[in-house]
Amino acid sequence: MKNRVRQRTFNAKTLRSTARGPIGMAVFFALHGIPDPAYAQQPPQQTESTSAILQEVVVTANRRQQSLETVPSSISVLSAAQLSATGITDIASLIGQVPGMSMFDFGARDSGSVFPIIRGLNASDSAIANRDFRSFEQAPVGTYIGNSPINGYFQLDDVERVEVLRGPQGTLYGAGSLGGALRIIPNSPELGNFAGNVEASVGSPAHSSGTSYFGSAMLNIPIGDTLAFRASGKYAYEPGFINVYGNLVTSGSPISIPVLANPADPVNSPGIFTGKDDWNYQKTFTGRASLYWKPVDKFNAELAVTYARLTGDGGPVVNPLFPGGSYPIDPRITFPRGGDYQDFSATDQPYSRTTVLTSLDLSYDVGFATLSSTSSYFTTTGAALFEATYDLAAANAFFPGYTQYYAGNPVNPRFVEPEGFTDSAHTFSQELRLVSTTGPDKLFDYVLGVFYENQETGGTWTVSEPGTPERAAAQGCTGSYYIGASFPNCLVGVGPGDVNFFQGDTQNFKNTSEFGELTWHFIRHGQITVGARHFQESFTDSQSYLLYAFATLIPPHERSAPASKNVWKIDASYEYAPSQFAYALWSQGFRRGGANAFPPAGEFKENPELLTYGPDTVDNYETGLKGHFSNGVRYTVDVFDDEWHNPQVSGSFPDGNIGVWNAKKARSRGAEFDLTTPLFLPGLSITAGGAYVDATFTENYSYTADVFGNISGFAGQQLPGSTKASAAATINYAHDIAPGYALAVALNETYRSAMPLTTFATIGTPATEVSGMSIANASVAVRHASWRMGVYVTNLANKRVILSPGESIPFINNLNYYEIVNRPREIDLRLSSSF
Repeated sequence: MKNRVRQRTFNAKTLRSTARGPIGMAVFFALHGIPDPAYAQQPPQQTESTSAILQEVVVTANRRQQSLETVPSSISVLSAAQLSATGITDIASLIGQVPGMSMFDFGARDSGSVFPIIRGLNASDSAIANRDFRSFEQAPVGTYIGNSPINGYFQLDDVERVEVLRGPQGTLYGAGSLGGALRIIPNSPELGNFAGNVEASVGSPAHSSGTSYFGSAMLNIPIGDTLAFRASGKYAYEPGFINVYGNLVTSGSPISIPVLANPADPVNSPGIFTGKDDWNYQKTFTGRASLYWKPVDKFNAELAVTYARLTGDGGPVVNPLFPGGSYPIDPRITFPRGGDYQDFSATDQPYSRTTVLTSLDLSYDVGFATLSSTSSYFTTTGAALFEATYDLAAANAFFPGYTQYYAGNPVNPRFVEPEGFTDSAHTFSQELRLVSTTGPDKLFDYVLGVFYENQETGGTWTVSEPGTPERAAAQGCTGSYYIGASFPNCLVGVGPGDVNFFQGDTQNFKNTSEFGELTWHFIRHGQITVGARHFQESFTDSQSYLLYAFATLIPPHERSAPASKNVWKIDASYEYAPSQFAYALWSQGFRRGGANAFPPAGEFKENPELLTYGPDTVDNYETGLKGHFSNGVRYTVDVFDDEWHNPQVSGSFPDGNIGVWNAKKARSRGAEFDLTTPLFLPGLSITAGGAYVDATFTENYSYTADVFGNISGFAGQQLPGSTKASAAATINYAHDIAPGYALAVALNETYRSAMPLTTFATIGTPATEVSGMSIANASVAVRHASWRMGVYVTNLANKRVILSPGESIPFINNLNYYEIVNRPREIDLRLSSSF
């Protein structure tokens, strides 16, 4: 050990002038490798009682087990107990409990096109404005179950913990971890332990006549001494809280031809309208089965399959502005007025998503290191039906006569325009890692690895107008409609199935990379880590357009965008007092570029500059303090400056094309903290966190798009999808109320400041933002032996929060106005038992 301790002398006056105060001293020590004399004279000591209080938090963010405070970066960890006490069921509900993390939350049906955002590193428009089926750019945050990347929708069930890694994670987690990584660590099978649990819940959501419920179970079965099997599953039903009116009755599916109220008059007959209460329901099932094998001490293997199925109808969309009265498409029909929990839709809007992840983890201890392999294959497929009937009816306010291309001339009184979206992703990945065995006598630690990924994604967008062509035929139309035309030039252009528009898109992405990190323990309590990753990538995109209304066909055409990149990381940390650490970090993140398969000529051509988009990178500068004390206090505080180069922006072009382009520069600066501490009463404690994130464009950019307008962004604009200030706090109280009976109480509050949804405007869609919000949750539970019964309340004050405001369009009396709202208060009674 002596050769590892580098003795230095320094002038105390110089040190005081260089680093004033304890924070400055700690950072100075971390950066310069100077041992703290006070700490050297007072080696850490723990008593048995102190050790019991500490309750060490262990994470695997750096691919090896480490205490939370020894990892030199900003990490938030949520245990299974925290997930349960705060009502976290999926990634969307997790977001509110992690300051500095956000997401466009428009309901589970949009789960294919939204993703977590960390530190505001997102420049893309809100999904609801331009892409209801999937995202086109790579997500800025990598999401993992265990060591396996995943997308799609799933419930957080039988989870050991969640690790949120803030800031670029390019070296260990690769492309797609531009802003950070979200790691969901499931429980693995346990050898020699037969165990299980069951849990059931019933609930009452406000503004709903339905009852929510879920049931979950877990079973761990040891099979001999070397094998164990674990299976868990959760089924949940969430009733809707929004009523809908205006659904036209059809003869079959929602995209079938509407039924005539008067079959004898196929030209002028009204439709038959109906409504539904508690429309926006949701059903979910998530199950996981895993087999763990450990034939010898040095080797283990785990094979796991995670399956998730989501179905539902509608979304959290309401129209409080429609005053009631005549239906604009058929004035003979009267609609009721809108309301805070009332919506209007000409068609039903069912949706579904299936996500499956299969993974195999192998680990072998070779003595000086552990060799690990993770093989995974996941698929996610989604389908959703939206409707654009009212939007198209309002289009004549902008382009007189345009609506008749789709709705007939005169307008079909039974006109509907459902939009169907499908998406799919199939991803295989393979990673090999060699992680050195660490110990107090080791001068160096290292991680070496190689990674391969092959991903195929696809999506379709289909718009139809069932019944309108048949009605035009009944009129006797013989010529195609054009603006200013009259009978008999009133035919609408459609294809098979009354389809008037189809867009298809397929993408292939391959990534091969090599990575490594080397940690040098240059003094007893100090270390420096250097990391690197080399990427070699290929990307192809192919799109096709078919618009019958204007006789436009753009066949599939393919573009490619290969890329290679090196990213780096350097961090230094120093334990300046027992279990108190200071660190400084520079790290880089990287995200693949891509291609937009826009047509090179014709009505829908775009600027050649927009046919491809480049990779974007982030340089993260971060410093912080972390630690814990013997009384149970645990803390992290850091400041960061993330410089974003060529940020990718996804959105709709003014002519309706969907694509991705590069802005010039953006920046995210701020501070974060996490704190867990006991309070003044035995059993009383608080867990709190907060973040301030100032994420903005720092340079103007502009592209010439087409005759409808340009795409522009301006320095100083706040990036969409993130809030400047966010915080979450949970007060916990645990107390024995009688022999054998324990009480647990939790009160949780989350806060988010205002959040912009867009930074640029398209035709009829201005840049928008939502105001801040504060939501409280609470739970009270009593445990006796293996039984637990509790009451859980989410949105305690029953606050109605607008998650996305609509734009008032008075041309059809605001019938096409919509706003997206949060879920109202829900009170659940839960009962669980374990064995």
